[in-house]
Amino acid sequence: MRWIWFALFFFVGWKWTGIESKESCYYISFTYTNWTDAQPRFVVNMTFSNQSGIGSITTINEEIPMPVSRLLVLQIGGNQPRTIYNASTKLCELQSLFNSVPLFKPAKDNFLKQGNYSFSCPLPRGTYVMSNMRINPKNPLLSLLYQPKRSFIVRGGLFEELPSGRISPLSTYFMAGKVIKRSCGASD
Repeated sequence: MRWIWFALFFFVGWKWTGIESKESCYYISFTYTNWTDAQPRFVVNMTFSNQSGIGSITTINEEIPMPVSRLLVLQIGGNQPRTIYNASTKLCELQSLFNSVPLFKPAKDNFLKQGNYSFSCPLPRGTYVMSNMRINPKNPLLSLLYQPKRSFIVRGGLFEELPSGRISPLSTYFMAGKVIKRSCGASD
């Protein structure tokens, strides 16, 4: 009789862990997006889609001697916002900064594969295209941002450091959304 209870317990436990062991994937759902640009010097056209990600075409009509990037990622919805990431750095130092943060390196690598953006100082004239920028649903950054009752804000932009030391905006962006958790499908 004991072996029946043991077998029943083992079978139910095995089935239960089988259900719980499904791998989770995380997806972004934007609730609000906005951007600005400093036309005619710096023209940005961005598209945001929950299905296909972010796309942009950026036209830089004159060289930017000292481009500066800013990025702020907040998690909101509790008593106080939680800062996930907050940095301001020269564009030419951004790639090494992302490489030093393991959560951001896969997103940065993906970003570079899906466009022709430059991390150089000065930032040369030209047209830069990014199509269908998506963060891999298995990226640990999304699992960190996932909280069922919270959402996130990403605020940042590209700025120019002037000879006087002042910072002038070239393009700013603001995105708000939620991270949705689902079981990974065959297409992930």
